[in-house]
Amino acid sequence: MKRALLSLCVLLSVAGAQPLRDPALPYGSWGEAARETEAAIGARPLIRPQDGQYRVGDAVIVDDGGKRYRAHVTAIDGGRYRIHYDGFGPDWTRLFDAAALLGYQPGYQPAARPAAARAFQVGDELEAQQNGRWSPARIVAVKGGQYRVHYDGQPSSRDEWVPAARLRSLPGGPVQTPRLAPGKYACTTQTMNSGGTVEFQPKGAVVLAANGTYQYLGFKTPSPGTYRADAASRALSFRGGHLDGGEATPIVQRPGRFYLTAPRIGERWTCGITK
Repeated sequence: MKRALLSLCVLLSVAGAQPLRDPALPYGSWGEAARETEAAIGARPLIRPQDGQYRVGDAVIVDDGGKRYRAHVTAIDGGRYRIHYDGFGPDWTRLFDAAALLGYQPGYQPAARPAAARAFQVGDELEAQQNGRWSPARIVAVKGGQYRVHYDGQPSSRDEWVPAARLRSLPGGPVQTPRLAPGKYACTTQTMNSGGTVEFQPKGAVVLAANGTYQYLGFKTPSPGTYRADAASRALSFRGGHLDGGEATPIVQRPGRFYLTAPRIGERWTCGITK
C-alpha cells in the first residue's frame, strides 16, 4: 500500500498535477498567479488546438512578458485574442497575438470543432503569406484553385495570385467586414515622437454620399468629387477634387474604417466613420 502511494506521488510530481483553483477565486498577487500556473503545468506539454485556432470560452495559458498565467478567451478581434486573467477582476483583460497563447490549461477539454470548413470565397478576410510572413488580406478573385488577395494597408498594385497553401483563416473561420457605408469619416495620421509616444494628427474628413459623390472637408471650402466602389475588393477609387486618383481600402476586421492614399496627400491616412 505504501509503495503504491509513493508511486502515485512520484507520478503526480513528474506530471506537475497540482490542481488548479476555481478561476473565479481571486489571487493575492501576480506572483501567486504565476507560481500556481507553473506548479500546475509542471513538466506536461501544453496542448494546442489542432486547427491552430482558439475559440471564445477556451481556458488557456498565456505568455505575458515571459511569465505564464491562466486565462480565458473572451473575444476574437481582428485575428487577435482578448483574454481575461483568471483570478483577477473583470477589468483585467488584454489583446494578444496567437503566438502568446501557449496552449490549453491542463485538464481543460475544448468543445468539439465543426466537422468541415467551407472553401475560401471572394470577400473573405484572412491571413496570406507574403514574403514568408503572415499578413491580413482580403480575397478579391478566385480562379482555378488560385486566390487573388489584397494585402491590408497596401496599394492594389501589390495584389497577387496565391495558392490555398499560402492562406489561413483568422480565428473564428472565414469572415467578411461589411462594405463601407455612406457617412462622414474623420482621417488622421500617426507619428512617433522623441519620447516614444504615438501622436495623432487630424487630416480633415471625407463625406461619402450614397449617390457616389464625396466631399473632402479639410479646407475652408469643401473639395467635391466622385467615387466608385469595387465589388470584389470593396475599395473606393476617387475622381476629381482633392482625392483625385486616390484609393480607400477597408481595413480587415475593422468595420467603418479604411486606409486612404492619394497623389495630392502623399501619405497614408487612417479614416473612421463618425456619423
